[in-house]
Amino acid sequence: MTRYQTIYRPITLVLLVVVLALGLVLPSALRPMPVRAQGGAGQPITVGDIVTGQLSAQNFSQVYTLVASAGDTISLNVSTEIEELQLVVVVTDARGNLVVQDVDLGTPTTATIADAVLPVTGTYYVTVMRGSGATGDAAGTFRLQVTGFQQVGGQTVTLTNGGIVFDLIWNAAVDFNLEVRDPVGGTVHRNSPGSPSGGTLDADVNANCDAAIATEPTETVAWPAGTVPAGSYELIIYYTEACATGGPQLFTLNGQVNNDVAQSLIGTLNPGQQYLARLVVGVDGAWQLQNGGVNAGLDVTLFTNEITNADPIAVGSTVSGLITNSSPAQAYRFDATAGTNINIAVDAQSGSLDTYLALLGPGNTPVASNDDFEESTNSALSLGLLNDGTYTVLVTRYGLTIGGTEGEYNLRLSSTGTTAATTDTGNAGTTTDNTTLAPVPTATPANVLPGGEIEIKLEWATQADLQLLVRDTFGNTVYDDIPTVSSGGVLEEDGNVGCVDPVENPVSYIYWPANRKFPGTYEIEVWHQSSCDDLRVPNFGLTVNVSGQNIINLTPQPLTADQRYMITFTIGQDGTVTAGPGGVFSMEDPASLNYQAELAAATPITYGQTVSGSITEQTRFVVYAFEGQSGDIVTLSMNARVGGTLDPALFLITQEQLLVGFNDDVEPGKNPDSVIDKITLPSTGTYYIIATHYGLNFGGTTGTYDLMLLQD
Repeated sequence: MTRYQTIYRPITLVLLVVVLALGLVLPSALRPMPVRAQGGAGQPITVGDIVTGQLSAQNFSQVYTLVASAGDTISLNVSTEIEELQLVVVVTDARGNLVVQDVDLGTPTTATIADAVLPVTGTYYVTVMRGSGATGDAAGTFRLQVTGFQQVGGQTVTLTNGGIVFDLIWNAAVDFNLEVRDPVGGTVHRNSPGSPSGGTLDADVNANCDAAIATEPTETVAWPAGTVPAGSYELIIYYTEACATGGPQLFTLNGQVNNDVAQSLIGTLNPGQQYLARLVVGVDGAWQLQNGGVNAGLDVTLFTNEITNADPIAVGSTVSGLITNSSPAQAYRFDATAGTNINIAVDAQSGSLDTYLALLGPGNTPVASNDDFEESTNSALSLGLLNDGTYTVLVTRYGLTIGGTEGEYNLRLSSTGTTAATTDTGNAGTTTDNTTLAPVPTATPANVLPGGEIEIKLEWATQADLQLLVRDTFGNTVYDDIPTVSSGGVLEEDGNVGCVDPVENPVSYIYWPANRKFPGTYEIEVWHQSSCDDLRVPNFGLTVNVSGQNIINLTPQPLTADQRYMITFTIGQDGTVTAGPGGVFSMEDPASLNYQAELAAATPITYGQTVSGSITEQTRFVVYAFEGQSGDIVTLSMNARVGGTLDPALFLITQEQLLVGFNDDVEPGKNPDSVIDKITLPSTGTYYIIATHYGLNFGGTTGTYDLMLLQD
């Protein structure tokens, strides 16, 4: 996707001089200047771009091309700190005819063209040059900003009372950033403060942490009254910098269309997180601000129906499809043998679509995924398949179900022959941040590691630090900070821990020796703790053996930075062992619990009341409801009772299912109970408390708890 954190690059300028009849339009001091074409077509620019360039005696002009339609309105602002450059800017059409210019040498550090209406459809040339032309030795850098309104395709709506306005408001000296992507593929954010459809960003607030303000910092993205694109506007909120304040922060996002009553969303973000929502505007002017949530990455369980009913696709073919808010994914299946080299590419064809591509192996286990291929918002994968069987291609979009981009796409599936199924390059590809997807881990000789009653081995093939944690049936966790526990668990290998002398094929291994097998549930977590400066995304493999029996043999799959994977296995009293569900999870997003169906039957609770409940393998969360008033200051606590392994987690949401507060641990590593302390309710209405455990759908801790609701 075109997100400024990952895709934006400063535009590299190519010096090109076009033939312009400038002698006819420039003041007399400039008429002798020879301006001759040296080849090339100019660097493309569009509304919203900010570019920088160099002028000197050798390169006294820079040329840019702008493709526009008759009636488009553009403004150009060129600035420099070097007065000797005496900036000039000229716009001509494709034939070299003058359209508009600023050749006033009385403002040597600026050249400005305001609200120029372009007369015909076609290519225009924007030339920035020194006022002295080819003479003199003045040199320096300039900055060109392009703003205005370019007409766009697709459906439109005319707003007569007011345009579209988005306000992002928070209350801390941290750096939040707002991005809005319009229905026709334009984007507005800190590095692109204008879009061709007319959207603009007013200011990048708190970009300088040293000058960050804490009193209602606000960023506004707006479209003026008039004709604007109809359809889905995707909203992305970034918690970019924690500055000196840090911690989770509450935000309010207001949306307003045509001067109607504003609609609001309230949520909480932790540093580095992204929150998605969308605003949908109909051609009749009707509109709705729709809540989304924290972007937790790929979750194939959201598309079980599409995967189950995947359409067949033949290797070597191209198919087309459509992604919309009501149909955010499509799936295709094909059969292949181990060692086959597969190439998959998805290219958006219309609208605003920002594609996301995933390949699932036999059993629908994720094998590889890609968001942005190279510097585009299209997606592609190239990899060798490890197993015979049926594979599924999942085509979706950035943000999955909570995203807001829509459009048509072409999907191409091809093969470049076969290689041995055991090659290390089998899973090479690209991922969401355009880094290389590492090969699958190579096997570790069996005689390197000690045997045990329980053996848990994690393998991968990069220099990254993947942390392996195993929580036993008594609630004690084995990991690199606690390498042994009283039940007998031992961390024997901790591959690349702390990025100290990282190796290429690390192994982490935890085992319980002979005769140290206790009945109950064991919880396994894999955390991508650090890349260790290795930009490849690791594929990890996980195997679990109990009493010589293989219980879990996880097909290698990618784990991107800071992602966590969890799975459990349970040893029964009779010695039988069963594996639980597994997958990537995000503790900041309760949506994966699918709690919505339980809201109507939520257990009532009032201020000052304490209630008890239980979290079990069958009941992974309990929902409570209370009535709150705007401005109420409340505290929630969830304390595990003695006798279980429960690691509590708490969520507080509004009746519109907006996240207001979240807590996992009172004090990480010391107190696993959960407290949402002194949070102010944003509105009057029903609030829901979700009491759950660490790991959400995949967690293995169980037990009883006390839940208390207090009003300050």
